[in-house]
Parts: sequence; C-alpha cells; structure tokens
Amino acid sequence: MSKEFILNSNNYHPHIHKKKQIVLGNTLSLGMGHFGLWKNKMNGNFKGTAAYTVRLDGTVYEHYDPKYYSETIKIDDNDKYIIPIVLENEGWLTKDYKNDKYLTWCGDIYNRDTPLEVKWRSNRIWATYSDEQLESLVELCNGLIDEFKINRLVCDHNTKIMDISELEGIYYRSNYSSYYSDVSPTFNFKKFKTKIENEKLE
Repeated sequence: MSKEFILNSNNYHPHIHKKKQIVLGNTLSLGMGHFGLWKNKMNGNFKGTAAYTVRLDGTVYEHYDPKYYSETIKIDDNDKYIIPIVLENEGWLTKDYKNDKYLTWCGDIYNRDTPLEVKWRSNRIWATYSDEQLESLVELCNGLIDEFKINRLVCDHNTKIMDISELEGIYYRSNYSSYYSDVSPTFNFKKFKTKIENEKLE
C-alpha cells in the first residue's frame, strides 16, 4: 500500500471514533486528480475526502489513518463511524453519436473498456471498474474488517436504504442518498460480496 498521496489534518477530522461501516464511492475521474482537488478546495480545508483510493491497476493509496474520519456522505454522526474508500472510476458517461465516442461528465473522451448502458438514477451509460481493482479492494477491506472489527455483511445493491445508519458492514454512497450515483451498476456486487463474506469460511 502506497502513502504517496497524504492529506493533512485540514482535510479530515483527526478524532478517533469506533468504526462500523466501510463505504465505497467513486473518484469521478482518471488518475489522482481528485486528490489535488481535495487539497486545494475551500482554501485547503475541504473535508469531503476518503481514507483510501483504489486505482484501476489495483494500486491502493492511504490518504489518512482510517481511525479518523472525513465528510464522505456529509452526515456528521454517520461519517464518524465510516471508513470511506473511493474507486478510480469516471462515473456516468454520455454518447457523442456524431463522432461515435463516449464522453465523461467533464467532456473528456472515455477510451477504456466498453461501458455499460443501463438506465439508473438520472443517467444511462456507465464507466467500468477493473478486475485488478476489485481484487485490491477485497484485500484492503479484509484488512480493515479484521483491524476495526467490522461486520462482514456486504450490501448486494446500490439503491437507497432506509435507516442505514443503524446497519453494520460494507455499503455504498448511493445507499445513503439518491443524490449519489456511486458506485455505479457496473460494479460486480455479487463477486465482491461473495469474496468478503466467504473469507471467514476459508
């Protein structure tokens, strides 16, 4: 695990709280540009960050000690007991039919794997995740589950859940609010759930 991209304490809350959930989201861009945005937004005091980034090639970056917390879902009492992880992923795409290309939400050309076309929330074309990314995510989550004694229950969908703050285990930002679209329908929920929940049986 790399510690190349480290946040300072202005970008998270350096207060220790018991953890009961891991919550996954997206970077909404390629590369580590989101880290630069975190560092510079709100005069360097932006706290809508995450403890980890898992890139498409499987590289994992730890941005701050997960015993602390940030403002991933913008609900203070909930954020305190969450370990947030973002996956490198562009999120929703649009189709430039004239040039037969897919574009990201910010207008960049999407040139990776064939995206998934399925209507969900307010969009219908979604960037893919990678197998290497999923394997690294599983390894990271297994370590965090053991260290912080988090329940191995993994949510098998990305739709909103009522009273989610009462639950323990691994969830997604889109479970918290219909405003969020991460993780997207291209995430392999079944494979991820199986790998995490079956780890205790191996």
